[in-house]
Amino acid sequence: MKQVRLLLLRHGECEGGAILRGRVDVPLSDKGWRQMLAAVALQARECHGIYSSTSRRCAEFAKELALEPHSSLSESSHLAAPTPSSLEVNLLEDLQEMDFGDWDGRLLDELYQQDGERMAAYWQDPWAVSPPNGETMASFEARIDGAIEQILNKEFALLALDDEQAHGECNANVPTANIWVLTHGGVIRHLMARALGAVRTVGFYSQLTLPVAAVVTINVLEDKHGTRYWRLDWPSGHGD
Repeated sequence: MKQVRLLLLRHGECEGGAILRGRVDVPLSDKGWRQMLAAVALQARECHGIYSSTSRRCAEFAKELALEPHSSLSESSHLAAPTPSSLEVNLLEDLQEMDFGDWDGRLLDELYQQDGERMAAYWQDPWAVSPPNGETMASFEARIDGAIEQILNKEFALLALDDEQAHGECNANVPTANIWVLTHGGVIRHLMARALGAVRTVGFYSQLTLPVAAVVTINVLEDKHGTRYWRLDWPSGHGD
């Protein structure tokens, strides 16, 4: 049995105010940086890999995290130089947030005033209603599932290689890779729904609170036959 532990980190507070953030590319605020630094500091685990959405609010922090992958970041680490222990950041466009089309980047108050009925219907059942000129929920979920399978396939293959190289050594622990995935609220909600077997459950997304800079852990176990089992660890504010 092998295990990949996905540490799903939602980005922190962003610049731009109360807008609908999908593909609109805005940076983190100073507060958002502090929120993500604090979230990472709570995780006392060695890091084996880093994947990130290509959006600035995820990718810029991921690059800083990669400079010190084996220890908690501090606020001063913004200026750190790369070290020999730095990890590569794997930037995946498919880890981006939903494309909200004509709604993307607009003020929420303005959207509710101009298109409130459609927005309310979308939040209630996003599989039945799509943003105007935006991404369908089916396409969004397929995109995210593909990205996560790409990550898992790569990391389980690396674990298998390490296991072969360590063949004959006595090790009672399950080989585990701790992988940071820096992404967005909609992405994490879908993965939580998948882990819980609640995919396409009407109302699930709108009823699930997921604050900025939240860390959600999903443990994926793979047996000798290649069958994978997802286990949601929520909340995961503890370090172990």
